[in-house]
Amino acid sequence: MKTKKKIFFINAVIALYSLFNGHRNKAALSRDLEFTRIAIYSTTALGDLLFNTPAIKAIKKRYPQAKILFVTSQKNSALVKGSPWFDQVEVWDNKIKNMHRLLKKLWAFKPEITFILHANIYYDVLCAKLSGSTYIVRDNYVQETTAFNRWLDYYSLPQDTHIIQRKLNTLAYVGCDTTDISMAFPIDIAMPPKPSDRRRIGFQMGASKPDRCWPVEHFAQLATLILADDPQAEIVLTGARQDAGLEQDFIRRLPEALHSRVTSLIGKTSLTELIQQLGTFSLLVTGDTGPLHLAITAQTPTLSLYVGANPRHTGPYQDPHLHKTLRIEPQVGDDKKVPLRKISAESVFAQIQPLLHP
Repeated sequence: MKTKKKIFFINAVIALYSLFNGHRNKAALSRDLEFTRIAIYSTTALGDLLFNTPAIKAIKKRYPQAKILFVTSQKNSALVKGSPWFDQVEVWDNKIKNMHRLLKKLWAFKPEITFILHANIYYDVLCAKLSGSTYIVRDNYVQETTAFNRWLDYYSLPQDTHIIQRKLNTLAYVGCDTTDISMAFPIDIAMPPKPSDRRRIGFQMGASKPDRCWPVEHFAQLATLILADDPQAEIVLTGARQDAGLEQDFIRRLPEALHSRVTSLIGKTSLTELIQQLGTFSLLVTGDTGPLHLAITAQTPTLSLYVGANPRHTGPYQDPHLHKTLRIEPQVGDDKKVPLRKISAESVFAQIQPLLHP
């Protein structure tokens, strides 16, 4: 369905539903209202879920007696199912064809207020309205349509601040605390200690988009510099199964004498196992991708590389002493597929020294 038709259809359905749902005479949303049944949506990427955790903690602190139904994606469910934060967890793929299953759960739950912290625009608002939720608060993103704002009781406006702070500032409208900016894992994860006999340095070479990847040859050059400088260093490769080709390319470019000092976890860990491994690292070198935010949450030092995207908005926000970012602006003549190519291994090596030797 084309965008204009989709917007028209959704607005028409919500308008018709609103004629009969009995919420037209409700009190205006304010910090004075209390709620006992809350739905929270966070159905997008892994990093988005972690960005949302300070807001989730703020909601729980504001409404300590409330029951919470959490709507998430299948890929993030391992981090939330069984969590003491939530009374009920439901998985939804943001698709209208599967919305009826979620609506059945929401109708049984009877949410009084819904917080849409991050979901794909269009069907999230439709689902929240059809669930019977009396109030809806949404964190809006600047690139999204404003066509559904009239169905929201409160929503965020563009702010030149970190995404975590923007979400907290939005929740301040209902009386939530805005000071705790730390991300957290919703489930308890037993973190092993860092090894005392070696320094583990993680390389996350893959990302959701090629323009977020630093070239494999640069990673190999950086590994050579690190391993030559530090006899206790071990390089650990992280990534999903689809990153296996990057691993092969990396090993091929690395001097054979150094192969024994490289451990690959690519495609070999579950999400919780990856978090445990990240906790043993002295440093993670990565692009702007999910494992970066896992490492930040685990309080593992990071060096992250950006092109275009502003780390002031989406980079490390907590524990600034543990993290460094390198950002470049796209320029004419850049490698369009891998614009991070112009960041040299030598410059990254220089940047990580204070993190490895604080």
